[in-house]
Amino acid sequence: MTALVIIPAAGFGARFGGEIPKQFLPLAGTPILLRTIERFFNDERVAQIVVAVAETLLANVKQTERVRFVAGGATRQESVIRALESAEGDFELVAVHDAVRPFFKTATFHALLDVAAEHGGAFPTVPVTDTIHVARGGRLVSTPERDQLVAAQTPQCFRIGILHDVLDKAKRDGIDGTDEAGLAARYGYEVRVVPGDAANFKITRPEDLAYAEAHFEELSAP
Repeated sequence: MTALVIIPAAGFGARFGGEIPKQFLPLAGTPILLRTIERFFNDERVAQIVVAVAETLLANVKQTERVRFVAGGATRQESVIRALESAEGDFELVAVHDAVRPFFKTATFHALLDVAAEHGGAFPTVPVTDTIHVARGGRLVSTPERDQLVAAQTPQCFRIGILHDVLDKAKRDGIDGTDEAGLAARYGYEVRVVPGDAANFKITRPEDLAYAEAHFEELSAP
């Protein structure tokens, strides 16, 4: 099954700082966003890539049949909705991927597509190594068992009808989810966990970009 890939890239990256949104900063001489797009573009299982960017940038990008750019929204979820609505073609599977995770493994992506095709949804995770506490009002109130916690990564993959349904319901209910896997589970869909990869980290802060630059060749392995 070929897939549609959605990359929400309209954010400004406040945690990173600086005047240029982090997805447009260079990584080994090429913008991070382009590094991410290229990884999907070279994958035979990807039929189309839709990238949601700030509306002001649309005049400066080149539209092609396989890579399309659309105006994103004020939130990640709104950007995903707009990208999904603008996709042209019939797709059975869809993957949503962070613009600043350029080092995902092809084998992991293909495994996610296969699991999503069978069960409806799948996302990659890595184990949580720190102890996580729940705090409220400045006080610790509970400590979940660490072996039950995972850190979510992308790409998050779904049968395309499921993603349409959960986004429609979230919009109706006024819910702004932080990721699509959580929304799908909220609305009763089965979402399977697939082992992720430590190299598939999100470039969030300057030190992340410095690490990516220093280990670029190693991290870029398919």
